[in-house]
Amino acid sequence: MALLVMILVLFLIKSGVSQRNNTENNINTPIRSFCGRNPPINLSSFINNRNSTFTEIRRQLSSNGVFYARAQSLSSGDSVFGLAQCRNYLSTAQCVACLDAGVSELDSCLTGNGAYAFFDNCFVR
Repeated sequence: MALLVMILVLFLIKSGVSQRNNTENNINTPIRSFCGRNPPINLSSFINNRNSTFTEIRRQLSSNGVFYARAQSLSSGDSVFGLAQCRNYLSTAQCVACLDAGVSELDSCLTGNGAYAFFDNCFVR
């Protein structure tokens, strides 16, 4: 009887499938992104601070073995804080490429703070 139950249970269980790893093709698949709703005080200052912050994050992630970076730019009243994290199995080039994809996704976020982009290999905020 126990053997019959065991066979029935094994028959009903579906086999699992692991998620595909995109590191071979260096594909950065977007999962979710969001743009904040608080408008900047001065748009040009906000854009300059955002670009400065992302440049510093990119510089940090360009070092071998670095998978997490954060930076801030506080000039002219529109402060921008940023961070990025990559999965630890990525190469430096793949991590930077994922950051670049995240920055491209967030370039259209001119509505203010709180923006983020999640990809399969990294996230940028």
